[in-house]
Amino acid sequence: MKGREAVPHDDPAAAAPVRAEVSAPARGAAQAPAGNVAHAPAGDAEQPSPLIAQYAALKRRHPEALLLMRVGDFYEAYGDDADDLARSVNVVLTSKEAGKGRRIAMAGVPHHSVDNYLARLIARQRVVAIAEQMELPAPNRLVRREIVRVMTPGTVLEEQFLDAGRNNYLCALAEAAGHTALAFADVSTAAAAVCITRDADELAAELHRLTPAEIVVADEQAAAAVKALCADGCKITVYDPDAAAAGEMPAAAARSARPAPLGLALEEKAAGAEALSLLGSYVESLGLDGAALLRRTSVHSARSAMMLDPATRRHLDLLSGSGENSRACLFNVLDETKTVMGKRLLARWLCAPLVSAAAIRQRQDAIAELCARPAARAELQARLAGIGDVERIVQKVRARRAGPRDLAALRQSLCAAQSLSEALENLSAAELSAAREAVRSSVSADEAGRSLLARLQLALVDEPPATLADGGAIRPSYDDGLQQLVELRTRSRRLLLALEERTRQASGLRTLKVKYTQAFGYYYEVTRAQADAVPSDFVRRQSLVNAERFTNAELKQLEADILSAQARQTALERQLFEGLLQAVDEAADQLLAAAAGIAQADVYCSLAQIAAERRYVRPEIAAESMLAVHAGRHPIVEAFGGVDFVPNDCGLDASQRFLLITGPNMGGKSTYLRQTALLSVLAQMGSYVPAQSARLGIVDRLFTRIGAGDDIAAGRSTFYVEMAEMALILRRCTPRSLLLIDEVGRGTGTTDGLSIAQSLSEYLLSLGDAMPMVLFATHFHELTALAHFYSQVENMHVLVADGAAGPVFSHRLLHGASSRSYGIAVAKMAGLPPEVVRRAQEIADDLESRSGPASTWARHDEYGKEVEAGQLKLNMR
Repeated sequence: MKGREAVPHDDPAAAAPVRAEVSAPARGAAQAPAGNVAHAPAGDAEQPSPLIAQYAALKRRHPEALLLMRVGDFYEAYGDDADDLARSVNVVLTSKEAGKGRRIAMAGVPHHSVDNYLARLIARQRVVAIAEQMELPAPNRLVRREIVRVMTPGTVLEEQFLDAGRNNYLCALAEAAGHTALAFADVSTAAAAVCITRDADELAAELHRLTPAEIVVADEQAAAAVKALCADGCKITVYDPDAAAAGEMPAAAARSARPAPLGLALEEKAAGAEALSLLGSYVESLGLDGAALLRRTSVHSARSAMMLDPATRRHLDLLSGSGENSRACLFNVLDETKTVMGKRLLARWLCAPLVSAAAIRQRQDAIAELCARPAARAELQARLAGIGDVERIVQKVRARRAGPRDLAALRQSLCAAQSLSEALENLSAAELSAAREAVRSSVSADEAGRSLLARLQLALVDEPPATLADGGAIRPSYDDGLQQLVELRTRSRRLLLALEERTRQASGLRTLKVKYTQAFGYYYEVTRAQADAVPSDFVRRQSLVNAERFTNAELKQLEADILSAQARQTALERQLFEGLLQAVDEAADQLLAAAAGIAQADVYCSLAQIAAERRYVRPEIAAESMLAVHAGRHPIVEAFGGVDFVPNDCGLDASQRFLLITGPNMGGKSTYLRQTALLSVLAQMGSYVPAQSARLGIVDRLFTRIGAGDDIAAGRSTFYVEMAEMALILRRCTPRSLLLIDEVGRGTGTTDGLSIAQSLSEYLLSLGDAMPMVLFATHFHELTALAHFYSQVENMHVLVADGAAGPVFSHRLLHGASSRSYGIAVAKMAGLPPEVVRRAQEIADDLESRSGPASTWARHDEYGKEVEAGQLKLNMR
């Protein structure tokens, strides 16, 4: 096998050939190795082969990881790891000699396609350690290998394993002094923060906002608690820095004391420092720079953004669609960004709408200026399009995983950033001015008067190779020594031709030629007929059927000069390239600040473009808790629905806090509820909104109870999920919250469902000044009687007309109550058999005729309010 190192002749086990076929086994099952196969990398009873002993020693450094060790052209795993690899990525499980007649399970993947298998392992939440060959193979010597990378779902740096438009968060959770702290960071972009959460509901909301790829906790008890709050796609890692430092893991970092950042209350600092320490220590244990990652840690307050619980985020389709069209989401409606950094920032803004009116107005000012100046906006977007992922390039440089093309992309980005800074000069909005200053810092000159951009332009060739393996990435003019080596290699062809001609003339061998192969290097080749006439100083190298190959001292010396020049050039280029990496590393803080400015300018341009194209308006931010929207539209339905959207008004204020919405199935009640929520989200993230006019107060918490489904894994029915969501809403709502409640109580019997719906409504209406804003859609028409007894209730209904072919849905909301749901008509439209529809109508008519006088009911709540029996009459069917 090419590249396989030679092994000592007295070790037949190590000398045995390695079988690492990679194919899909029959019926998807891994093939079991035949014979007496050991599954541990090394046994205690018998001495393993040197290769297996080397694998076992590396494995002890990261026992939790699946270890892939480079052996020639393959990455191989042995023992239990081989079983694991074969099952996880569906490759053949075989075996190899492990010493003293023993065999060990083995599986492997080709080095040229290892990224495909790593992506699949990371997607399965696996930890993978990569051990590389640190030297060239040599006869009778085991190649030295070291673990160069430990990959976990939350610490991935390589772009081929990441979604460019989303942050990939690693979180750490810790408790101290009665407080719970959540530290989080995107290792690929160096964005780190810490947050203090007050309870499990707030923690769940924060975790759902971040959607972390991995969460680190210090013990199993914490892991069990966190698992109940997280989505299935999140890996829970138990890591104790003290135990790791005391164990046999040289890469493990001891618990380091990291002070909590400014901004935390005194009583919160202990928990914040503990969470940051856990996060940094875990990152360092994987061979990354935890200190650099947390250098720019900020404090995030869950109360600084509109709280959106997990159910609300799902119901509103903020980042992905929940129906058949997964692209039908608010993010894709707003996304006209030109950089991946802008995409990530837009997603973060969507998930954390502001609750500061001043901050919202600052964002609106930036959008207003870009809307008013379309030519300036187009110029900015053209320059933004030339900027790459500066954040992730900087992090790859810090981890020393960046290649020549990464620095070339950074060079191009800095060049475009320079022109972007110039284009921002003529804009006056405060947010755009701040972005300009941040971008300008990335292209400013250093103490020597030369910027990083100028250095990269001088050093890197226009189109560098992917790696430094063969040289050619650094311009020869950048360094005198490199220039000499390159000239020597350039002259080598002329020197070889001159030697060939001189030797041919001296020897009289007219067919003599100088040739080269990787296996034999440079040699003279002559035909077999002239082999006996070669000069006496020629040394035979190889015999072929029709030719002979020779060398001599002069050719050997020239070959040594040429090959050593290549090796010296590659070594010098590596040294010069490391200098470039160090320069980027030193400018990392300025580059990351510039990246933040670039992302902000990109998002403002995107929001302004959408506002201009889709006729969005600037909403007025009110001081009081209220909502007044004229001709509002649903942004997602309008963009992806394919039909003209019917706009509707919405009004809530201090006197009218509860809209009770009735109307037919398919009339648009749920769409109206979601529309109102999305307008609030858009307004508070600083965006314009789809309406003719809008005036909105700050919403601190947005809750939705829209639709439900079974949680089979947790053994929870649809109705249980519905009630659990309502329990959260009632427990957490405030006077500045907005509640969107759709069809509550429909998951159980009519009597129970109506009773629950009425009781929930009365509970909210009894809160007085503490009552939130409520949109309550229902098919329980009996509840419309609430408007007679509570002044805060306003009945609304969706207009429908009876046509010859059935109901005609206008999707227009009007004042007043509706008395019909048109369920049978909708069933007919959906294609139920005519006999089923006809019989349903007969049953409905019979029930109507036998319903008799309206039932009476009363209720008595624990807050001291009583309604006498018979005062409120509802028609219960």
